[in-house]
Amino acid sequence: MKLLTFLATAAAVCSAAPTPDTRSADTTSILYPAGTYRYWVQSGKIKEDPQDQLLVVKNGKAADETTTIVTFDFDPSTQGKTCELIFELWDRDVSRGTRTLDVFTYSDPPGTVKTLASAADVARWASIKSRDNHVGRVKVPKPGNATWEMSFQGWPRIPCPAGRRIGVEYVGAGDRVAVRWDIGVTGPRFRVL
Repeated sequence: MKLLTFLATAAAVCSAAPTPDTRSADTTSILYPAGTYRYWVQSGKIKEDPQDQLLVVKNGKAADETTTIVTFDFDPSTQGKTCELIFELWDRDVSRGTRTLDVFTYSDPPGTVKTLASAADVARWASIKSRDNHVGRVKVPKPGNATWEMSFQGWPRIPCPAGRRIGVEYVGAGDRVAVRWDIGVTGPRFRVL
């Protein structure tokens, strides 16, 4: 009888054990952003590393609307590999409105200009900045992983641009969008496959 009680207790304890946290999976193949920049569309103002701010805003007020440019530095060791752009939000992040973002490549991303310390630096960068190709549209639930509703030019999986810095711009899609992630923890990353 004592043995049955012990076995029943042990079974209950084992079945109540926590499930593994999938977010702590092997991160050696994850490439985190080199830089994150909030860009005000109307004024051209840019803010590097805008912690604890809404990053993508579309609300019908031109002065408030922002996009976010994220840069990634690809190590030469990624040569010949495939990289997948992923995006994840946790419960503490923000995703409101349509929760939909258009994804663009970005030539001459911030960081390719040495510094944006002065108004003249920002003006110079603004004159050369370039939103490139529309590579897709993602739905960003909170919490959860983004789903690609549309993708172009092979995205979200691309040949890793080994030894290069690339920029990816997130732009709100639809009438109202507000998205914030914890820079360097959640949001966009590349998985090296």
